Amino acid sequence: MIRNTLLTAFTFMLALTAWAQQQVSGTVSAEGESLPGVTILEEGTTNGTITDMDGKFKFTLQGENPVVVVSMVGFKTERIAIAGQSSLNISLTEDVHDLEEVVVIGYGTATKKEITSSISTVKGEDLTKMTVGNVSETMQGLASGVQVISGGGGPGASPQILIRGIVTNRDTSPLIVVDGVALPQGSNLNFLNPSDIDNIQILKDASATSIYGTRASNGVIIINTKRGKSGEPEFSFSASYGLKGLEKPQVADAQEYARVMNARAVSDGLPEPYDLSTINESTDWWEEVYKDNASVENYNLQLSGGSSKLNYLSSIGYHKSKSHLEKGYWERITGRVNIDYSITDKLFLQQDFNPRYEHWENTPNQFWSTLRIDPLTPVYIPVDERDGRNEFSIYARSNNYVWNPVGSVNRSFNETRFFGFFSNTNLEYDITDFLSVSSRIGLNFGQTRNEVFNPQFVIEPNLEENQQSSVATQFNHTFSYVWNNLATFNKSFGDHKLNATVGYTAEYYQENYLRGSRTDIILNDEKFRYLDATTGESIQANGNEDANSLMSYLGRVMYNYDQKYFVSASYRRDGSSRFPTANQWANFFSTSAAWDISSESFFNVPFVSNLKLKAGFGQVGNQNIPSSAFLFLVEDGSYVFGENEDRVITNQITQFGNSNLQWETVQDVNVGIEAGLFKDQVTVSVERYVKESKDLLFATTLPLYTGSPSNIMQNVGSFESKGWDISVGYNNQIGDWQINALATVNTNESRAKALAPGNDQLLAQKQEVLGNSFLKITQLGEVVGLFYGYETDGIFQNQTEINSHSSDNGDLVQPSAQPGDLKFVDQNNDGQLNEDDLTIIGNPFPDFYAGLNVSAAYKNIDFTMQWYASIGNDVYNYMKYFQTSGAGSTNVRKGLFNDVWSESNLDASIPRLTENDPNGNFKRSSDYFVEDGSYARLKNLQVGYTINSVKNTKMRVYVSGQNLWTITKYSGFDPEVTSGGIINGYGMDYGGYPMNRTFVLGLDLNF
Repeated sequence: MIRNTLLTAFTFMLALTAWAQQQVSGTVSAEGESLPGVTILEEGTTNGTITDMDGKFKFTLQGENPVVVVSMVGFKTERIAIAGQSSLNISLTEDVHDLEEVVVIGYGTATKKEITSSISTVKGEDLTKMTVGNVSETMQGLASGVQVISGGGGPGASPQILIRGIVTNRDTSPLIVVDGVALPQGSNLNFLNPSDIDNIQILKDASATSIYGTRASNGVIIINTKRGKSGEPEFSFSASYGLKGLEKPQVADAQEYARVMNARAVSDGLPEPYDLSTINESTDWWEEVYKDNASVENYNLQLSGGSSKLNYLSSIGYHKSKSHLEKGYWERITGRVNIDYSITDKLFLQQDFNPRYEHWENTPNQFWSTLRIDPLTPVYIPVDERDGRNEFSIYARSNNYVWNPVGSVNRSFNETRFFGFFSNTNLEYDITDFLSVSSRIGLNFGQTRNEVFNPQFVIEPNLEENQQSSVATQFNHTFSYVWNNLATFNKSFGDHKLNATVGYTAEYYQENYLRGSRTDIILNDEKFRYLDATTGESIQANGNEDANSLMSYLGRVMYNYDQKYFVSASYRRDGSSRFPTANQWANFFSTSAAWDISSESFFNVPFVSNLKLKAGFGQVGNQNIPSSAFLFLVEDGSYVFGENEDRVITNQITQFGNSNLQWETVQDVNVGIEAGLFKDQVTVSVERYVKESKDLLFATTLPLYTGSPSNIMQNVGSFESKGWDISVGYNNQIGDWQINALATVNTNESRAKALAPGNDQLLAQKQEVLGNSFLKITQLGEVVGLFYGYETDGIFQNQTEINSHSSDNGDLVQPSAQPGDLKFVDQNNDGQLNEDDLTIIGNPFPDFYAGLNVSAAYKNIDFTMQWYASIGNDVYNYMKYFQTSGAGSTNVRKGLFNDVWSESNLDASIPRLTENDPNGNFKRSSDYFVEDGSYARLKNLQVGYTINSVKNTKMRVYVSGQNLWTITKYSGFDPEVTSGGIINGYGMDYGGYPMNRTFVLGLDLNF
């Protein structure tokens, strides 16, 4: 019975299919000429064909009411309902959509063709191809002139963004604007769900950014979130799960470690500290501290739709990333509701809500300790020695006084929770079809709670202990608002088009904190880790508040004639509370122009579809200083005097004010050419820029006679940044293949043109173990943030070479040197090695950085590949101090014993083993620590398959690998490093959490 029923149903389905199938044929042409290679697909299926050399096609349709979609790169896509037709003659029209694409600029929009300044665009779909928590990570290499500098591989790490180099010694981060609302200075993009973003516009030159005035000297990033569209409700769901892996560092085991320590001692005439025959066990600290894999997961649900009156989009997203330790993770929950409502035909309301929650179990920083602790030390003390110790005191003390990393991880209790809420309300009224006014208010609330518990423990008295447990809690509250009021005129007069905007804006930011701590918790149990559960007499409480505001007037005019000649000009007047009353206001302006040569009647180059020249000049500002920088500050203090040790309460000046403090200003020149070839299948953009700052806001040292140890903020100095931005794109459809590619190449050179009077250099990154010397220098006339130290000239091979390294009088430059020691260059030839011989030993900034992004699709299969490269940059490998010397009896890298200099290994690049190091091989900052940090990294590789179902339901599954392969000669763990700010931290490798290699499985559903 069942068999007969199935047979009947199958026969019926075959009959329906035969009835539904229909054959259609025809030709496709454009301006009377046939078009080969045009794709014709039945909508909602993979059924289709392409036109032959004569523009003809024929195929069989499958649906009941079929619709065909006709598409080709460079032409507008046509959608045709068959409705019983069997023969079609289709004419395509040239697609100028790319030039007509609307680009969001400061306080308005313009078509791509009308843009006269330097703006790069990143599409939202490109931001979701990597499973990351911070949008910045996916932008690396996607936009010319934008350098994304990794924050490391730890959960919740936030990269730094640098746009066209460095023009300030203050914070170099750009201004971030989300849906028309400028965020507070220093905001990162952790709070944004990449799936919510429609596109990102990056304003790079002053002609684009000057409309933002004093906040725009480091560039502007404008983020536009997705919005609902009229039509049936659409649901989308995405989920991905991945595993992150860390490459295990190769360090010496117990036997090799002991051999190295013995050799160090013997070379200095000391007895061997270890008997190799007694060493049978070795602790693999990496295996004890780090797990092989850590998970990363991401889930997003979105609903959108609307009608002629109301459009809506709502979403919720969850992201969680774990560390490779037993502790440490970051999770984020985001919600979004975007509403567009037409109150009347002329009055429109836009209302957005964006709540978000973040939670960090802060990852213990134990990478460095894990590499340095000696492998002879066990993880735990013997069981019979644990009596009287709590659970935090059972770990063994190392032989070299590096704290036991397993114990440090288990004693780490540090959590941070953040809740934020963003509201964006915009009301727009169309007075006429060419004149409108709008008012936008953006409100941003944030609350952060940090809780720290430090347990009491004793590993060894006075060496590794914490005698008193303590609890600390801190609350931070932030509130800001942005109020924009604009009037926009946009009208064409024949061949003339004029767009004008005027406006008034007000910004306010306030933050406060309250912190309390107390010692001696009653019990270590988690339930008692609160201030009220402590009994100690050491109680601390402190708090403060800060606020600043900005008021601005702005205007911009954009004019074009016959879509050939374009001119723009903008002006902004800012008043900031961060400056003294007399200097609170400043003016910023810009002007730019473009010429569309390809629109001229005389231009007739068949393969050039677009050719535009553009140039711009402008000024922007920087107000990024503390709100009280111009004030004198006084704080309480106390001193003990006399034989009775009486404590006297005092008041002292802790900050000198400056009533002449004013804005830092940057002026910018940008010249560029844009070209489209072969109907814009190939696009090329080349831009040259020069940026120069003046009146830099420097914190300069006060003379000793003032009696104050503090600095004073002054306007001194000037930086210059110049370079090239080049991008080449390719977009084509060849049969069933859709291919897109973008290559970017960028150069930048940022130099110090002037510094504070009497100072021709700024020093940073002081390290006590390297002779208490500075490792970074910004010197007059040189690139900022260079590496600083002694230059070396190889290794002394014998005593003759040591004797030859002498002054004209025969005095040895390095009298303590022995064969196998580094030879340091006597820069001034005075026969002595001292601070006068310190020099520039490396440049952390690349000669150029580049990105290559390729995506391809064949029918239902898609492929994405993203590369990033940094070429010509150096890295200061501070880890070599320990890993190649064993200084302080720390562990060394695997194979060191056979790689160091010896009489049988004269070609070695690593100096001899020595415990006392009388020559200072490892006690001086030198180019021995500087390595070529050039690298090329496969950031992302993804392959997906899409399954189309009924009623436009679409499912896509994909696999991807992130940070799969890094090509580099750098001996450290990751050449993409920074420690602190860009100028003084870029290229400094202190052994931070390296980037992870990640494998991800994902699913996208649309229905």
